[in-house]
Amino acid sequence: MLNDRDRILLQQALTFLRAGQAAQAGGTLAQLSQPAQQHPDALYLAALASEGLGRVADAEPLFRAAIDRRPGHAGYRNSYALFLSRQGRSGEAVAALEQAVTVAPDHGEAWLNLALLRHERGELDKAAAALDRARSLAPDSPRVLAAAGALAQAQGDGPGARAALTRAVNQSPGDVGALARLATALGQQGDVDAALAALGTAEDAHLATVRADLLADAGRMDEAVAAYRSVAARWPHHAEALTSLAFLLPQLGQPEATLDGFRAALSADAPASLWQAALSAARGSGDAGTLLAWATEAEARFGLAPEWRLARLTALRLEGRFDQALAEARSEQARFPGEPGLANHRAWLALRQGEWDEAETAALAASRMIPREQTAWSLLSVIWRLKGDPRETWLIDYDQLVRTADLVVPFGWGSRAAFLADLRAVLEQRHVTLKAPPEQTLRGGTQTRGELFATTDPVLIAFREALRQTVEEALAGLSPDAGHPFLGRLTGRVRLVGSWSVRLQGQGFHVSHIHPQGWLSSAFYVALPPEVGSGGEAGALTFGTPDANLGLDLAPRRVVIPQAGRLAIFPSYAWHGTVPFQSASPRLTAAFDALPI
Repeated sequence: MLNDRDRILLQQALTFLRAGQAAQAGGTLAQLSQPAQQHPDALYLAALASEGLGRVADAEPLFRAAIDRRPGHAGYRNSYALFLSRQGRSGEAVAALEQAVTVAPDHGEAWLNLALLRHERGELDKAAAALDRARSLAPDSPRVLAAAGALAQAQGDGPGARAALTRAVNQSPGDVGALARLATALGQQGDVDAALAALGTAEDAHLATVRADLLADAGRMDEAVAAYRSVAARWPHHAEALTSLAFLLPQLGQPEATLDGFRAALSADAPASLWQAALSAARGSGDAGTLLAWATEAEARFGLAPEWRLARLTALRLEGRFDQALAEARSEQARFPGEPGLANHRAWLALRQGEWDEAETAALAASRMIPREQTAWSLLSVIWRLKGDPRETWLIDYDQLVRTADLVVPFGWGSRAAFLADLRAVLEQRHVTLKAPPEQTLRGGTQTRGELFATTDPVLIAFREALRQTVEEALAGLSPDAGHPFLGRLTGRVRLVGSWSVRLQGQGFHVSHIHPQGWLSSAFYVALPPEVGSGGEAGALTFGTPDANLGLDLAPRRVVIPQAGRLAIFPSYAWHGTVPFQSASPRLTAAFDALPI
């Protein structure tokens, strides 16, 4: 039983958690009487506080203990499922939600989360079934309507998506998020005029930025630039518009104007979040001098913090001041030992300066702190190669982990060649810029905007499903290996989490790079110049040659010769780039990252 003091403390802890103050919540819970600390509500709140403090290993047993003491509480199970989902354990999260709706069939929140999670996993039919239950319990809920619109969009049902999202707007006319979702969905359906009409005059910074995004996606670049600048003038601290403009201008042949918006906005009252966005833009543009100056000024304004020091180290690296950067990385890692970004910087710099043992120690530390982030593993692949360590082969067996397969012919097409012709036509329409994004790895070409598969286009929907099937069939030849950063997460099923197309012109190429936030990465060949794949390595995909800025002369470990209709997949930590080619015809590819489900 709880006494009155314990009840008050539990309510205070809940208030702290709702305010995002996990440490205060934990301190309040520690004041509970000893018996009350074992109450299921106390265990549940302690789990939330532990997760909020980053103590994931402590949170899970607390969630389980709360559920064990009150197994019929669907709310505990619902929150536990969301916790599992945030840890990337979506299969377990689905199971927890299934248990929640079993013990409480009328728990609408659990049904909705089950629908959302199944949608995320690509289980669209099962998502629809769960969403039907959620809708029967709360037919007018804005969240349910938003989920219904998103699911219809993913299924290629443009009218259904439009109807659900329009109803959500009508239910909550002042809901900026609902209006943005409707406009974005209409834009993804190709109805830009309807999307712009839905936004109206867009008397909100986010909605006005969505308007500018729609114009840019439609290739109406002069209007888009004017719209972004209008947002910046009216809402000078709105980082979203400034960031979009900064990354768009170089693609329009205006690199000199990249950071002008941020320069005007970084006033005395600019919040730290705007400075962080400005640093990201300066880093993406490769402007080392501005990055260093802004990092110094941000620290002077807001005090010492890892984000300012990380930006400073990046600037020193861009300027080639490697000795100084390594010395500072050592000091900063001692100052902030729990910051994985500093460990990765130190590993890269030590490797650059020939300090292989130091690089290995730092990279291993980073891999323990953030085992699913790919940077440390990519550096270890190089370090172990240089040291002749057999763990290189354990980590990245290029013969086994770089896999190629011909695309499964999508349903509705008679041949792969017929599908590629339709796919090429769709993709070419989506290349609306003139130059490569400055923050990306391609040189001499263009990249599509946004998520390629956020669409109702039937060709791209068929492509998405064919890719998923092709990937899962290709992965079937691998076996799970606990403790391995790639094979240890192998489940046999994947979801695509990022997608784009690249069109390289003659002499274009990709610099060697990795995908830090991925698990599996890819290259799919849509159309190739006659000079590529006809003998020699022009336009080929290379693996194992690291970032040229490391100053290492290492030959590729494997070379894949492109063929139209062929997919290459590989761990996201595998260094990969392409060989330049000479041709009057472009090289058209599509790519995506994927996570296991």
